[in-house]
Amino acid sequence: MRRLLLPAAVAGALALCGCTAVQSLLGGSSVAASAPAATEDAEKALTIAHLAYQAVGVSLEQAAASGALAGADAASAQALYDKAGAALDVADQADAAANADGVLAAVTQAQALIAQIDALIPRK
Repeated sequence: MRRLLLPAAVAGALALCGCTAVQSLLGGSSVAASAPAATEDAEKALTIAHLAYQAVGVSLEQAAASGALAGADAASAQALYDKAGAALDVADQADAAANADGVLAAVTQAQALIAQIDALIPRK
C-alpha cells in the first residue's frame, strides 16, 4: 500500500499544479500556445524578407538600366543579391520543416545582405 501512496501523491500534485508551473515559465501561455505564435512571427518575417528582396531586385534592375549602378558596385550588388536569395531559400526550407528559429536566423542574414545591396544603389 505504501508503494502506491507516493506515486499517487506525485501524480496528484502534478495534476493539480503542474500545468500552472509550466505556464508561469512561459509568461502565462502554454507550450501549445507559444509554439504557433513563434511560427507565425517567423512566417511574417519571412514574407517581409521576400518582399524586401523583390523590391531591392527591382531597384537593382532600374539602377543598372539607367547606368547609375555599374562596374564593381554592380558586380558586388549582384553577388550580395545572390547570397540573399540563397539565405531566403534556407529560410523557406526551415519554414517547411516548421523550424521557426531557423527561419528567423536565415531571414536575419537575408535582411543584412539586402541592406548592403540597398547601400550600393545610388539615390538621386
